[in-house]
Amino acid sequence: MLLAALVPALAAEWMTDLEAAKAKAAAENKAVLIDFTGSDWCGWCIRLRKQVLDTPAFETYAKDKFVLMEVDVPNNPKFDPELRKRNEQLCEQFSVDGFPTIMVITPQGEVVGGFSGFKPTVDDAAKTLNAALATAGLLKKAESQQGAEQLATLVQAYKSIPEDFHRQVAPLRQRIVALDPQDTTGMVRQQRVLEQREALAAALPAAQTPAEALAIVDKALATAEPENKPGLLQLKFQILLTSAQNVDDVKAAAAAGREAMQADPNVTPAARQKFEAAFAKPEEVLQRVQRMRSAQPAAPKK
Repeated sequence: MLLAALVPALAAEWMTDLEAAKAKAAAENKAVLIDFTGSDWCGWCIRLRKQVLDTPAFETYAKDKFVLMEVDVPNNPKFDPELRKRNEQLCEQFSVDGFPTIMVITPQGEVVGGFSGFKPTVDDAAKTLNAALATAGLLKKAESQQGAEQLATLVQAYKSIPEDFHRQVAPLRQRIVALDPQDTTGMVRQQRVLEQREALAAALPAAQTPAEALAIVDKALATAEPENKPGLLQLKFQILLTSAQNVDDVKAAAAAGREAMQADPNVTPAARQKFEAAFAKPEEVLQRVQRMRSAQPAAPKK
């Protein structure tokens, strides 16, 4: 009976109000850990809660470090509709488009890290979460600094954040850019790289035909930073190949593929040889593309 009475008291509290969680974190000198989840349909979310987040070991690890918050988007029709709407808005606010996502933010709302997907153990999760806490410490340190010293600390903080969360840390990039008009850190150019990617992602859904998609990609290529060219050329290759109607179209796709490999320093000679072998007989490539297209189900009529 004593143990049964103690269990509820020991269970971790998962808040659902962001502003309340941030206020509590500020009062207790902690960070906020947000679990973006689909609690009744996302298999990896369910496993993460069962194997990691709801374990006594995680509760012991987290209790002095984090205020815990859940942003749940379940299928359950009985789920509070107002809370669901608020949670969907939080997913949009924090650019979360995959579950599970574990995000760590400061009491001021600055994203400092986390992870996307499944972690099998508390130790695995803790390694990433500890890195996020270290980043939060750097941001706090920068508050008492000025000039070049502050800039260096902010750059260190930015570089410590996983690339998966670079969309969420645009305000930090903008702070760095404002402190570094001469772009000594390269952050101004990196900002352009990300803005180009975001602009492409926003423009492509409007394309109704392969020709329209190709025009969008060619326009992006005209001003693309070097980091973006391999991906854009690869996309051009895919559009040209999947829409090919004749051998000349296949040859044009192959030319775009070669250009993509030339722009990518990570492409190996073996990969180039494999590519050339695959496109040695463009007539056969066209036949394969046509077979794949014919095997695809017809688009539903609107």
